[in-house]
Amino acid sequence: MIDPFERGKAWFLYRRLEREFVRTTSFVALETVHCNVWSEKYGDLLVRIGDMVDSYFRLMIDSKSLDNETTIKNLRKEMQKNRKKNPKWFLDIRDFRKTFDSIFQLSSVEIEADYGLTYYGKLQPFKDFDKQNPSWWEPYNKVKHEIFEQIEKKATLGNVIDALAALFTLNILHKENQRYLIRYTNTIFAEYLRKEDIEKYLGASFIGCANNTKAFKFIAKTQLFTHLFRVDPDPNKKA
Repeated sequence: MIDPFERGKAWFLYRRLEREFVRTTSFVALETVHCNVWSEKYGDLLVRIGDMVDSYFRLMIDSKSLDNETTIKNLRKEMQKNRKKNPKWFLDIRDFRKTFDSIFQLSSVEIEADYGLTYYGKLQPFKDFDKQNPSWWEPYNKVKHEIFEQIEKKATLGNVIDALAALFTLNILHKENQRYLIRYTNTIFAEYLRKEDIEKYLGASFIGCANNTKAFKFIAKTQLFTHLFRVDPDPNKKA
């Protein structure tokens, strides 16, 4: 099977979703005053993006880059134990919160959104993920399972861009996918550094870049989103 991260399959699917969202800005300007505007297209995008985030988390569980992480080891054991007891047992967003927030510190990720003539602002797509589900997760489930009742309330520009920013975040932080982006695209870059150096410095940290690389700015950018990679805390600095 083709690895969905290292061969770029995950990024290909993300980019298709982003392009579809960007096309909607020809009809509804990407501004915060429009965050509650709803449409059938936003409903379609929200469900597809939410499904992709769910699938992405599930695929990350088996990633080699996470083999030494305690929360991953615990989740793998829990999955094995529970599936023996109940073949219908399944993971949910609470398992992903408990497992991945401590590794990538998703709760504190900031993404900037702008396109063309408009600037939407800063997003925190996993805000408070250490304590609760993302703000867009419940709308995604509502639209997926109760579309006729919920589409006008939940299928909004604001929920879609938050969900898409969450998927973008996973793509740029997860190591297997990050390596693909550095090697084969211009999505992740740093001035004055070669691709192999960028891969090395970002590869040393799950949250961004190692503390000893503060002289450089590592950036991930698409036509819609920009992320300035965070710097690891100074290990010699007292809390």
